[in-house]
Amino acid sequence: MSKVSLRECYFIKSSGANIDYLIDRVKAAIEEVGVPPKYHINVYKNVYACCGVSGTGLIVEVTGPSEKKIKGIDLKAVAKILELCEKEKIEHHHFEPLEIG
Repeated sequence: MSKVSLRECYFIKSSGANIDYLIDRVKAAIEEVGVPPKYHINVYKNVYACCGVSGTGLIVEVTGPSEKKIKGIDLKAVAKILELCEKEKIEHHHFEPLEIG
């Protein structure tokens, strides 16, 4: 039976174009590394609002049978996001903990 993970990343002072750029680059990096058969990664844009603060973010979702492999794929995606944020000087707010269900 497949498991699904979810990790949210919230950005402050970042435009939708920056988020689209991050999503494209993260998807490309994951394709280069490769995703094992029976696993799938989806990275998409998210809009959030909390306590009078709102902005855009992204969600990393991984599906597959093994929780251990899901965690590994998720970490590769998060590492790439952080690398790109540092390189492109995109402020990142924080990542929510990984949830697997």
